[in-house]
Amino acid sequence: MIPYRIENLFNPPTPGKLRLRGMIADQMETFFNERVTSDFARDTILAECEEQFRLRNDDELPVGYWRGEFWGKWVISGCRVARYESDERLRETLHKSALEIISTADPDGYIGTYRDKQNIFPADPEKTKPVVGWPCNWNWNLWCRKYTLWGMLEVFDLTKDEKILDAAIKFTDQYIGMLEAMGVRPGETGTFNGLPTCSILKPMLILYRLTGERRYLNFALGIADDWERSDSHIPNLIANALSMKPLHEWYPKSQNWAKAYEMMSCLDGLVELYRVTGVEKYLTAVENMYALLSENEANQVLSVGFNDIFANASAYPNSISEPCDVIHWMRLCYELFCLTGDGKYAESFEAAFYNPFLASVFADGKWGARGVRSSGRHMVAVGQAGMKYSHCCVNNIPRGFMNAVDFAVMEYRNGLAVNLYGECIGQVGRFKVKIDEGYLERGAVTVQIKAPETSEVSFRIPMWSESVSVKGKTFINPGSRLNLKLRAGLNVFEIKFDMKPRVILFPGKIERFDKNDFRVARFINGNDVRECDMVFDRRAVLRYGALLLCRSKLIGSSEEEMFGSESIAEKELCFTDCIVEPVSPESVRKVDTVRNVFRVKFVGDGGFETLMCDYATGSNHWSEDDDRLFSIWL
Repeated sequence: MIPYRIENLFNPPTPGKLRLRGMIADQMETFFNERVTSDFARDTILAECEEQFRLRNDDELPVGYWRGEFWGKWVISGCRVARYESDERLRETLHKSALEIISTADPDGYIGTYRDKQNIFPADPEKTKPVVGWPCNWNWNLWCRKYTLWGMLEVFDLTKDEKILDAAIKFTDQYIGMLEAMGVRPGETGTFNGLPTCSILKPMLILYRLTGERRYLNFALGIADDWERSDSHIPNLIANALSMKPLHEWYPKSQNWAKAYEMMSCLDGLVELYRVTGVEKYLTAVENMYALLSENEANQVLSVGFNDIFANASAYPNSISEPCDVIHWMRLCYELFCLTGDGKYAESFEAAFYNPFLASVFADGKWGARGVRSSGRHMVAVGQAGMKYSHCCVNNIPRGFMNAVDFAVMEYRNGLAVNLYGECIGQVGRFKVKIDEGYLERGAVTVQIKAPETSEVSFRIPMWSESVSVKGKTFINPGSRLNLKLRAGLNVFEIKFDMKPRVILFPGKIERFDKNDFRVARFINGNDVRECDMVFDRRAVLRYGALLLCRSKLIGSSEEEMFGSESIAEKELCFTDCIVEPVSPESVRKVDTVRNVFRVKFVGDGGFETLMCDYATGSNHWSEDDDRLFSIWL
């Protein structure tokens, strides 16, 4: 294995050694069972993914589909679940599946779901319009192959079967050789100006580190070089990121080219290229992209982008975020935090995990959202690209859970770092750790750490907490870390956070768009929710600790409260205080999956009371018959 030139400052626990507990863990385990570990998951979901490599019909129509991505996504998720659960049966399932996929290879090593392996260029919009109803240029051949390669490499890492690595090498050599013979750059292929294709950067570098073969590193460096072109060819990712120009201003109509999930996948690869080479500009470009996304693409549900595009999402109150975007935003923040330890990355990770990510995982564990909305109901897609049991976001969801486990408590050079305060228990390096419940509801937790010798623990102080009390002593420095000594043996810390509610008014002027504008059309998704329920006046949201709150029919909120009442933004000067008090969920909730319920009191002239709950569990239901299930707006 080729070593990194740049190592992480913070490192995750050994897979499976630290385990989540409580309602979030229950939600995670339910999803894993339904989608990954059950007989149905193996015999139906995975089998359908495998079948696509025998059918090879992603290019049977003028438009190119993406059925080939689903196996790789399922397998990457499955390998991480297998490690977490120490599940030997799942390990064998993954091993057998990889061998099955390898058996479909052509003599030259090609494995794919496109019959024509050289069908790699954007489709002709005039030919696709009669097929899909609108002129699109979809071609996902090389994007799918990226996931196939990554899936094989994950299974090799899990099983150490050299046959799988040999197949991955042959597969990649065919891939690179084909592009070289055709005289084509990766950025000139596929759709969305090559962003999906170029995201192969990450698995390509994994293969380089496994084999030491310079041709794989050279291919990765070629992708990076193509992001600094003198002709400023879209997306020119590195050059534009270094300029710090807002992303939606790089080129006209960013909604047509700036695909959010694929771009963040490229950034994930660019971080890996920095670790491998030590070239500072790669890290700087990614850090700049984080800043640009935080500034212009942060949406109201605490993710980034607008329905999987970067088009100045921060300017629109009606937010919708694809779970793949949330997951890759979390991954971006996680990777940057591991390298730098900067608190802002931890802040963004926490907000994304506890809110839009968990909102995207349906409570029954059988499916997930296609897009999480700020109000109404979440967007759902079934039968994506002709598949019955897989979806791009649903197959990715286990990776989001595993990133949260990795991020919760980590090792660093001086000892232990606590980043999330949700319930968990287990071993992190040399330390035994237990965190009890109370963080999300009351902002009070007990952290127990058993240390083998004198060392240090570093507690994250959230940006939203103006102060934190540890063992009765108050510390004031939001967004920083509190480093305390650990003595050998058991250390117990009683920690209390400042849970002052934050009423956040939507900044700036609210613009009303025509119904044909993409900001309306992509939000209502063919009347999936009502245009009349969209927000075009000034509104506010309420955040309490790490949580975004909402009103929901799952706790008895009425449609009048959620969609008919006057905005508190019109009354903002009348309120003297906002008080949030936890309420027993059992006393008010209509379903037993709602996690945190609060009584909210606005004090002063025109004051009122209302029940609210955490946005995630107040909205994560497949609301087929009700398009007015929840709203974050006040």
